[in-house]
Amino acid sequence: MSTLKDVAEKAGVTVTTVSRMLNNRGYVSERTKKKIRQAMKELNYQPNAFARALSRKKSDFIGLIVPSASHMYFCKVIDYIEHFVSNNGFKLLLCNSNLEPKKEIEYFNMLNANKVAGVIIASRTQNIDKNIAIDAPVISIDRVISPAIPSICSDNYQGGVLAAQHLIDKGCKKLVHISGSTNLNMDANKRFFGFKEVCERNGIPYIVVDATEEQFLSMHYEDIIDMILDSYPDVDGIFTSNDIIAAQVVGMCRKRNIKVPDQIKVVGYDDIDLCTLFSPTITTIRQSVKEICQYAVECIIYKTDNKTIPSNVTFPVTLIERETT
Repeated sequence: MSTLKDVAEKAGVTVTTVSRMLNNRGYVSERTKKKIRQAMKELNYQPNAFARALSRKKSDFIGLIVPSASHMYFCKVIDYIEHFVSNNGFKLLLCNSNLEPKKEIEYFNMLNANKVAGVIIASRTQNIDKNIAIDAPVISIDRVISPAIPSICSDNYQGGVLAAQHLIDKGCKKLVHISGSTNLNMDANKRFFGFKEVCERNGIPYIVVDATEEQFLSMHYEDIIDMILDSYPDVDGIFTSNDIIAAQVVGMCRKRNIKVPDQIKVVGYDDIDLCTLFSPTITTIRQSVKEICQYAVECIIYKTDNKTIPSNVTFPVTLIERETT
């Protein structure tokens, strides 16, 4: 592998001159630049982006920290973030925390050491704001972490309202909400509050069942679905906190010969691709994931340019009716 010294020798210049050109610091004549580029091409030399970032005290990398890179929703987030990061001339550094607070802190330290332009975080770790020490803009997706960190969320409360009202309008008389971990400080828990208000306003009995963080990572919810179907045989409407749970509800109902939507109607949340690939197709609450990710990347770039951005932004949600209702 060629080095900076090899390039300098082949171009007939000093290492300092090559470094000056690569980092755009100081004058280098066009004739000398041409010689250096030709030497780099012949030697197949690839500049070390991290080393250049340290010398310039700024890089073209944007960090993204997610709790799970295998979760279908976060796969979508990663794909959109990478697309918009690349379109804006930056590169993505993906960090997968697996819900481990220690790992998130280590990632922040690593991103800070490499002088990233900014960090987009989709964290479920509680009190993470106490451990965020980074000299770059930080933007949070789907969670309000602290007043000092701008956040971008969907209208989770309205999502719960739309889901409950839709099930009631479809004739459901007893509802279940399979929630995320309601003991965690997550904006997504507002889905429960919207659901609860509509049920109580309409005099509809309801049950709320919490999924665990382990189930979130594994994406296996069969145990709690079995419990619901065994314990509450009169339930005729289920609202789940994500589409993966909704698909598993439909699958478990099929195994028990419970007809969806005739006997139980199901509404998911997110509108990931699974909703239209599954049979029956899943009614769900659609988040504007693409727009949220685009806005997050643009916020990092604006903050890098010392522009002011709103501290908290909420994107609207819509109900997409399909075959499970």
